[in-house]
Amino acid sequence: MRSAAASSTGDGRLSALFARILPTVPEEMAGRVRMEQLVSILRLTPVMMAANIVIALLITFAGQETPQRLALTIWACLVVSYGLLGLRGWLAAKRRKSGKTTVSTRGLRNLTCQAGVLGTLWGALPIIAVQGDDPTGNMHMLIASVIAGMIGCGGFALLTLPPAAIAYSTPMVIGALYVLLGSGDPILLALGGLLVFCYLVVSVSCLSHAKVFCERLVAGEELERQRQVVSLLLSDFEEGASDWLWEIDETGALTYVSDRMAAAAGADRAALVGRTLASFCGPAAESPAGPLASLAALFGEHKTFRDVIVSVAADAETRWWSISAKPIHDMNGAFTGFRGVGADVTVAREAQERISHLAHFDVLTQLPNRLSFLEVLSKSWGEHGGSDAAGCAVLCLDLDYFKGVNDSLGHPVGDALLIEVAARLRDCVGGAGFVARLGGDEFAVVVAPAHSPDVLGELSRTIVETLSQPYEIKGHNVLIGASIGIAIAPTDAADPDSLLKNADLALYRAKGDGRGAYRFFEMSMDIWAQERRALEMDLRAALKNEELKVFFQPLIGCREHDITGFEALLRWQHPRRGLVPPGDFIECAEQWGLIGKIGEWVLHEACKQAAGWPAPLTVAVNLSPNQFTSGDLVGQVAHALKISGLAPSRLELEITEGLLLNDTARTMEQLTALKALGVKIAMDDFGTGYSSLAYLWRFPFDKIKLDRSFVAEMSDNAAITDIVRTITLLGQTLKLQVTAEGVETADQARMLGEMHCDHFQGFLFGRPMPVGDIPNFLLSDLARRMRRESVEAAETEAGSTSASA
Repeated sequence: MRSAAASSTGDGRLSALFARILPTVPEEMAGRVRMEQLVSILRLTPVMMAANIVIALLITFAGQETPQRLALTIWACLVVSYGLLGLRGWLAAKRRKSGKTTVSTRGLRNLTCQAGVLGTLWGALPIIAVQGDDPTGNMHMLIASVIAGMIGCGGFALLTLPPAAIAYSTPMVIGALYVLLGSGDPILLALGGLLVFCYLVVSVSCLSHAKVFCERLVAGEELERQRQVVSLLLSDFEEGASDWLWEIDETGALTYVSDRMAAAAGADRAALVGRTLASFCGPAAESPAGPLASLAALFGEHKTFRDVIVSVAADAETRWWSISAKPIHDMNGAFTGFRGVGADVTVAREAQERISHLAHFDVLTQLPNRLSFLEVLSKSWGEHGGSDAAGCAVLCLDLDYFKGVNDSLGHPVGDALLIEVAARLRDCVGGAGFVARLGGDEFAVVVAPAHSPDVLGELSRTIVETLSQPYEIKGHNVLIGASIGIAIAPTDAADPDSLLKNADLALYRAKGDGRGAYRFFEMSMDIWAQERRALEMDLRAALKNEELKVFFQPLIGCREHDITGFEALLRWQHPRRGLVPPGDFIECAEQWGLIGKIGEWVLHEACKQAAGWPAPLTVAVNLSPNQFTSGDLVGQVAHALKISGLAPSRLELEITEGLLLNDTARTMEQLTALKALGVKIAMDDFGTGYSSLAYLWRFPFDKIKLDRSFVAEMSDNAAITDIVRTITLLGQTLKLQVTAEGVETADQARMLGEMHCDHFQGFLFGRPMPVGDIPNFLLSDLARRMRRESVEAAETEAGSTSASA
């Protein structure tokens, strides 16, 4: 009983000693660390055992002439026997190859004890070999040298396991010191001190190396765990995402290709590995910042890049890829290649190209639209509009009697007529100018450099005569005319906008003089300006005299045709002119700087009225671009919400695309601040000339409103229908609500519903109404819904009764 307790106590003390000497490692890794320590020692076991045997034999041979030869022979036999046993154990362990990955603490304790036994044998050598006198001291020197060497060799062999190294070398030091200190010779005493120093250096080195060894193992294990986690995540990413992974070396050759990338390239992975990525991509590339010289040049910069678009020939067709990557470096910081992701964006790019075409060309006539016209006018002004240049000219053209054709013969005939007019106009102008459709029946021509007034007059006369010739449209003989206004720079204007405005003034004069004519701008054209001045004075007084009214037009949900909100529409109750629509005075209000006060009043009035409606009915308010530059729009919106008590989520602010044409930082800051208030932002009149995907990703809109011109034309025009479907699909892709304006027929509502348009607005569901009519309108809608629900309930009950019968 006492013996067992003593043994247990001894094991506990030894374990505590191990814990103090060995470096600390996580418990879950301790077994594997011990295994690596054992493997490291076993690698040197044959050399260690062979060295012990050889050195023991040499010492015995050297001591054959001494009185201790018998003792040395016995000692050598023991060492040789121990060495042979060690070699036998090493061979047995090598043959077993059990596949174990861990070793217990007990296994290392046994190894330490074995090292201690071998060290004890060598520690006995000095005592055996230096018995009696040694007048020359040679034997002392030899033994000290051998012990020092064995301590060094043993420390090296047992470097990863300090307890075993210390157990091996300590008996040798003790035995050598016993002999050296007992000699009394100062040289041998100094040799003993050096031996102790060597022992300490070896012990400290073993402890230090063992710590580094264990830390490397722990770090390697953690790195492997992270690698497995990353590999798992990448595998999940490739399986669940549309993107794919790739990697290239410093030469640009692919070193890794995912299955998804190989499928996108239409080739086997093995065929792609080793090829340069740039070799099967197009020569040019596009980044968000602009065009790039080539993909290879981008790789040569060794910098991170994102969303670079490249063309790829795959399966006999051109595909478009978006790739992003980061450079990778080795342990020395040297560049070794790129690692990145890619995605096939062909569908998105084709959609963007269609939208881009919509942004620059008129859908109906395929002429450049207003945006293209303004760009060309600006460029022409820069090249020819200066005082020392040849100048440039603008011809504004308006069709006479076109509205009568549209009203009497219908929109399909009107559309066909516009197409024919565009063709004639293009033929008339030819290479002399740039022809564009501004909208409706308005066209414009930029002539740069400008010709003499006589030449411009002759061109205008030819255009008027050509467009006034009869048209054969869908079996109808159609007659219209044209009026043209001409302004020439730099004589008639100081900037492109003024040039266009003055050409418009000349056009109004031509139409006022009887139509079918052309007029040059004259400074004396002030009669119309005087009339506008009178309108300005009336409009300035209108807000003060409470002549402005807010009407509301309902917004209808697509699914159940329920009311989801109203759009606030401004009306002017003029004492003489009656109810004036906004189209007759809003533009003037913007030009005269009145839109700020009027817009703020409309905003407050709309919020106040909407606060009394049942939640969650919303109210939509149009914002003018001038409101973003003339005052504190964000503060006005916040104040209107606070005063009215309307929840921000029930307020929808509509902006026109013209605001985004000048994409200033101030405008984007205000839009972001409005969004932070919690209100919704909608892009109004989408598709009327300024539409661009760039606007949709620069700012997170909540809604786009499809312009009424598309809705009006889509029933009889397949191309328009495809465009409307593309825009609604774009809204779904970007998670934007889509509202169709100008819905006037059930057929239009049906077609839009099939396209998953979210909201309708138009005369089919309700005309703009004063605020006093809204309660009755809501009650009528509630009654309609109740009738619908009762009918559905009756049908359900009838179906249940029939089933029971």
